[in-house]
Amino acid sequence: MHIWTERERRKKMRNMFSNLHALLPHLSPKADKSTIVDEAVKHIQTLEKTLQKLQKQKLDRLQEGPNPIDLGHQDTSREAFMADQVLSGNDAAAKDLIIKSNHVTVAQPRLQFQTWTSSNVVLNICGKEAQISVCSPKKPGLFTSVCCILEKHYLEVISAHVSSQSNRSIFMIQAHVGSSGAYNHQASEVDEIFKQAAAEIMFCLTS
Repeated sequence: MHIWTERERRKKMRNMFSNLHALLPHLSPKADKSTIVDEAVKHIQTLEKTLQKLQKQKLDRLQEGPNPIDLGHQDTSREAFMADQVLSGNDAAAKDLIIKSNHVTVAQPRLQFQTWTSSNVVLNICGKEAQISVCSPKKPGLFTSVCCILEKHYLEVISAHVSSQSNRSIFMIQAHVGSSGAYNHQASEVDEIFKQAAAEIMFCLTS
């Protein structure tokens, strides 16, 4: 039993020295145990010094803080000038704004609300979307008729809010131009689509 235990201990020691030797690749494959231990101690001491040096550098950087930003520097490039014109509200310069990226020129459209009102219908257009507000005396099937008019003009309903009181109904509908429409979807054509739909809704209210 004692002999077997001693063999296991020696086997374990050989494996440990072999693993330690593998962590020191600069050593000769034939290095003895004392050399392995000595080189391992030196290597650990070197790593400790490197760690202390890195920690000191990190602490110095934290104490220095971030580099101050030079607020007095002004970018005089064309892109910066045009951006300043847009932010300052200079519409004349904004119309000529061209953003260049990877040699591709893209004009940036300025989206604005356009509003048309009548006694019973309010139309707010922004790009290819619009909000249509309808206020009318109660009329059976009115909301269905409004939806049919929108569908006729290829306008898809995104959301709708319906409220009803004792003698009137209020509809607030958000819609956009559908992809299946027979229009080219230019800005002027989109406006006309919504205007025609609003006009038909007004006619439906009075008929």
